[in-house]
Formats: sequence, structure tokens, C-alpha cells
Amino acid sequence: MRNTIAGALLVGALALSPGFASAEESDASIEQLIVNSAQTPADHAALAKYYRGKAAEATAAAGTHQSMASSYRGGKMAQREQMAGHCKKIAKQDTATAADYEALAKLHEQDAKKP
Repeated sequence: MRNTIAGALLVGALALSPGFASAEESDASIEQLIVNSAQTPADHAALAKYYRGKAAEATAAAGTHQSMASSYRGGKMAQREQMAGHCKKIAKQDTATAADYEALAKLHEQDAKKP
């Protein structure tokens, strides 16, 4: 029983430690490291594919939020218009994000064609 409690406390302490909490921050730096180290056409082709996938995810999210906005139309609830506006705003942001990812994919495709 004492070992179980000690183990639970250790896991809790690790979860709250600064090193563990910054794991998400290091993910972004890993992506940046990969982008910075891309040198070969294959590296850039892989990055183009990655960014196309991110663009597709953002486009799907935009569609989901646009559908949600449509579902809030009408009705007597005063907040429905505000909720629809919220969803439309997120859909617009997701669409812009998708366009940014698509632009990155195109840049890496151009680099992939260079010898």
C-alpha cells in the first residue's frame, strides 16, 4: 500500500514538474528543427505532404464549424446568433490556416524540384 501511494505521488510530481509540462513546447521546436534541417528534395517533398495534411485538417475543421453555425440559425434563443457568429469566426480562421498550410506546402514542393 505504501509503495502505491509513493508511486502515485511520484507520478503527480512528474506531471507538475516544469520539464514534463514543457513537452508540448518541445514538440513545436521539433517541427521547427525538421523544417530547418530539410535539405534534400525528398525532405521538402515530405514537408509538402505534411503541410497538405495540416491544410486538409484545417479545412475539415472549417467545415465542421460552418455546419455548426448553420445549425444555430433560427429559433427563439437570443444567444443563437452570437453562437453562430462564434462558429463562423472560427471557420474563417480555420480557412485562413488551411490557406497558410497550403502555401507552405507549395513552397516546399518548389524546393523539392530543385536539385
